Amino acid sequence: MMKKLLLVGLMLLAPFALADGHGDLGLEKRQPDTAMNVTSVKLGQDVTSVSAEGDMDGYGKVYVTYDLSYNAARNGGTVDGQGRGFTSEGYASGRFQGFWELVDGVVVMRNVVNISNGQMNLDVIKFNPLTRELVVQAYILK
Repeated sequence: MMKKLLLVGLMLLAPFALADGHGDLGLEKRQPDTAMNVTSVKLGQDVTSVSAEGDMDGYGKVYVTYDLSYNAARNGGTVDGQGRGFTSEGYASGRFQGFWELVDGVVVMRNVVNISNGQMNLDVIKFNPLTRELVVQAYILK
């Protein structure tokens, strides 16, 4: 039982180490960082939803919604959602889950993304509610 708890703890901490620059997991970026346009923010007592759109290398015109659930302190929690990318060749869809935290006024999300074309990413998303800036960094997992 203790080994399982340790393994789960390490899995949860690894993305934080990568995003904070304290560790190198050796992950390669899938594409250049992508700035997205935030189209809506819907505040809720239990869940806040952030929707965005933008042009993303490899996926075309992308539409995404992040659903953020709160922890007890309301300064972090879980995130899940979906995205769709459209190109002249067709489309791809993705589903993701992860965790978010508020860091110096910026919402930082770390998600594992499963994409319909067989790819899998670790996405690090930074959303600044003050400026409406949202940037996606995508790293190759598969």
